[in-house]
Order: sequence, then C-alpha cells, then structure tokens
Amino acid sequence: MYYYITGLVKLIHNNNIVIENNGIGYEIGFYNPYLFKINQKVKLFTYLYIKENIRYFYGFTDINLLNFFKKIITIPGIGPKIAIVLTQNELFPDIQMAIETNNVNFLKKFPGIGEKTAQQIIWYLNNKNTNKKTNYIFNPKQKDVQNALLNLGFEIKQINSIITQINTETDIETMIKESLQLLLKNRK
Repeated sequence: MYYYITGLVKLIHNNNIVIENNGIGYEIGFYNPYLFKINQKVKLFTYLYIKENIRYFYGFTDINLLNFFKKIITIPGIGPKIAIVLTQNELFPDIQMAIETNNVNFLKKFPGIGEKTAQQIIWYLNNKNTNKKTNYIFNPKQKDVQNALLNLGFEIKQINSIITQINTETDIETMIKESLQLLLKNRK
C-alpha cells in the first residue's frame, strides 16, 4: 500500500494530476489539481481505491484530509467522487463545522450532494462515529489565535467552534478581539 507519493507534477487535467517519481507517472485524483504548477515538487498522502476492475489513487495535502476521506467513503452510498469534494483543504474547517452543527444547507453547496446525501453524511458522522475528536486544519494566523485563546483559558472546543467565523484577512490582534467577542457572545 502507498502511504504517500513525493515527486514532480508533470501533467494537470480535469480532476487529476500526474506525479513523476523515479521515472514512473502516478495519476492521482485531487479535488483541485490547478493548485499545483507543472514541475512543482509535491508530497501527497494517498488512498488507493479498489473496486472490481478499478484501481485509482486519490491524493491529499494533509493526513487529516486523508483520514476524513476514509471516514466519508465508509458511509453507505457515498463514493470517492463525493468524498473528494468534501476534502477541500481551504474549506475543511467549515465542512467539519457544518457536520458538527447539522448544517445541511452548507453541504448542499457541493456538487453531487443533495439534501438526502447531506443528511446522511451528518447523521453517520455524528451518530455512528465513536471517536468524536475532530482534527481542524487552520492557517498559521488561525493557529496563533487558537494558541492565544488557549492561553487565556478558553476550551479548545469553544475556540474551534468560532475560529472559522473570524476574518483571516486582518491582523492577528484584530482576529483575537473578534474571537473574544464571539466567545463572550456565545456564553450569554
């Protein structure tokens, strides 16, 4: 089994990239291959999907995205094409929050996900999943805010519930102020 592949991006097309490693080109499904550039060195964590005569790699920039993908494809009726859509790195914290807060409308925004599928994903991950720990992926500024709020004594669950709501285009000081306002508002 391949855990990850490191190499140079040699081809980008549709929802796939081809990574060359030691003279072998690996075609890997990725939610947005246009994030990469030709000849860019990349490391992707991989999942080898096998069904009947089909063998296909899916790639992820982060191990948490791979683990989330593995959870999603265990849901009856959910295949890798829908699961890969939900592993968008920049939206991953919002997707996790939507699942935790039963936000069907947010999930319906993604291609291939209607109301019934969104409800099924939410129900399965919230009720069937025995490990409720969620691994959020934050950008460096959000991580700094998270650490500052932890140092102020707030609980990680509280912090993670509001951190995706703050504007990341501002400076860290403003982000901390916005976070504190949201945390205090939620306490009332």
